[in-house]
Amino acid sequence: MPEQPPQDDDRNRMAANLGAAVAIILVLALGYWLVGALMQQSKNEDCLLAHRRSCGTVEIR
Repeated sequence: MPEQPPQDDDRNRMAANLGAAVAIILVLALGYWLVGALMQQSKNEDCLLAHRRSCGTVEIR
């Protein structure tokens, strides 16, 4: 009769997969934030290089 793998091995593998999934989601979220910040910075620099006066965002209270 073949031996059954221990349940702890499956649990360890599931925990490792879950950790990897969380890490990938975190890296993707940080990458999305970074790309957005770089795009905004680029737009601000383009505005300043065009010698415009109102390059910042207007906050309405």
